[in-house]
Parts: sequence; structure tokens; C-alpha cells
Amino acid sequence: MFTKRYLVVSVIGFLLLLGAGFFIAPLQALPTLIKEKAVQDGAKVTVRFQITPGDSPTTTYSDIEQFVQGQHTVPIGIEQQVAGMHPGETKTFPLSAEEGFGPYDETKIQTVPPAELPLDAREGDTIANPAGTTARIVRILPEKALLDLNHPLAGQPLLVSLQIVTVENSDEEATLP
Repeated sequence: MFTKRYLVVSVIGFLLLLGAGFFIAPLQALPTLIKEKAVQDGAKVTVRFQITPGDSPTTTYSDIEQFVQGQHTVPIGIEQQVAGMHPGETKTFPLSAEEGFGPYDETKIQTVPPAELPLDAREGDTIANPAGTTARIVRILPEKALLDLNHPLAGQPLLVSLQIVTVENSDEEATLP
């Protein structure tokens, strides 16, 4: 009994001798650790997002997406907005059509023989080729089919809400708590 009490008192006395610096130093280092895990070029970022087209406020697109910041696999407007954010941070912002998925491009309407479509294809369906390029079937006629290769949100202003889930820099990872 004497030994346990002596040990507890000794540990408490030792911690008191160390003073507040023992507890404050790690807390002061925390902002530095967080800053290292901010979204920056080359970081693999996982975001939870919701996109609402400006012309259809009742329609939303929600998902979780992962991308490498700076590789422009997501719209440049989104990359600019997430730069410097940390896991757990949320942000809502508008994007013009140009900042989002670009303007609608009439030259991305193509015609193909209907035989090249899947057998069960219908107007309005989205199809993909083996390379991963997607197209929306606009019209199917006996002699040709019209495909729209524009992104479904091209030409539309958008309202984007997102939350950073994880940021993985070259040798470390930060995750939403």
C-alpha cells in the first residue's frame, strides 16, 4: 500500500515540476502538424460533395470522390477552392460554367450507326466506350444515333458544397476525425 501511494505522489510531483511547458508544447505544435496536412499540389484528396445545377435547384449530385490536387481531373474551380483546406473542413461556393465543367460544346454531338449502341440502349441513357469516355444518347433513328459527349453539367452554373474527408501527402495521411 505504501508503495502505490508513494509512486502516485512521485509521478504527480514530477509532472508538477515539469510545469505547464510539458503540456503546452505539444499543443503549440498542433497547428504546425495540421498545416502540413492541408490540400496542396500532389496531395491525394478525398472529398464528399454535393453539386446543384443553377438552373435546377431541386436536382443534386452527391458522391465521394478522390483526386490528386493539381492534376486537373476535377474542374479547376474546385481545385482552387479546396487548396489549403484540412480534413473535416466544409465549404459551399458557386462556380460559373467555365469554372465548373466548361461551356456546352455543340461540336461534341456525334452521330454513330445504331448498330454500335448496346442492344438495350434507349434515348437518355448514358453509355461508355472501353476507354471510359461517356456519352448521353440524345436520339436513336433507324439510320443514325446522336450522342452528346458533353459532361451532363457543362454550360451550367453550379453550387458546390464539399467536405474534405482525407488528405494524403507524399508520406503522411490526415483523416477526418
